[in-house]
Amino acid sequence: MLEEFDFDFSSPGATAFSVFLIIVTIMVIIAEWRILTKAGEKGWKSLIPFYNIYISHHIVGMKHFWFILEVIVWSIEFVLTILEPVPDWAELAFGIPTALITLISALIHINLLCNCFGKGSWYKICMIFVPEVIMMIIAFGKAEYTKPAAH
Repeated sequence: MLEEFDFDFSSPGATAFSVFLIIVTIMVIIAEWRILTKAGEKGWKSLIPFYNIYISHHIVGMKHFWFILEVIVWSIEFVLTILEPVPDWAELAFGIPTALITLISALIHINLLCNCFGKGSWYKICMIFVPEVIMMIIAFGKAEYTKPAAH
């Protein structure tokens, strides 16, 4: 699999890009922590894989159905990546629904998250393209959390 990639990891550009990605990752983790604390949850919950998604869905008022559905399709995709080679029909049969479920869930989550913090349509649109920036604005800005009606 690695033979498909031909990167020169010793180049200054690759090093600078890696440092940039590490900084952005740390900032997103801090922003997620801050968003959870604004919503009345413990910040450390943002550090635990899958549980952080569950908690994030919970604070915005998303149905647990979406989380369960995501875990199911991600599990199927994980198994398919382990079972190489995978027939083309299996990739299509599971890849397209996985992508659609993840996309729909993400769009619902973006809408509800922005609503909970009093952000409008422009924030929702920007959240699609630069979620890291918008998360930091929500986390460190004056936005206040409003518990959704679904709670």
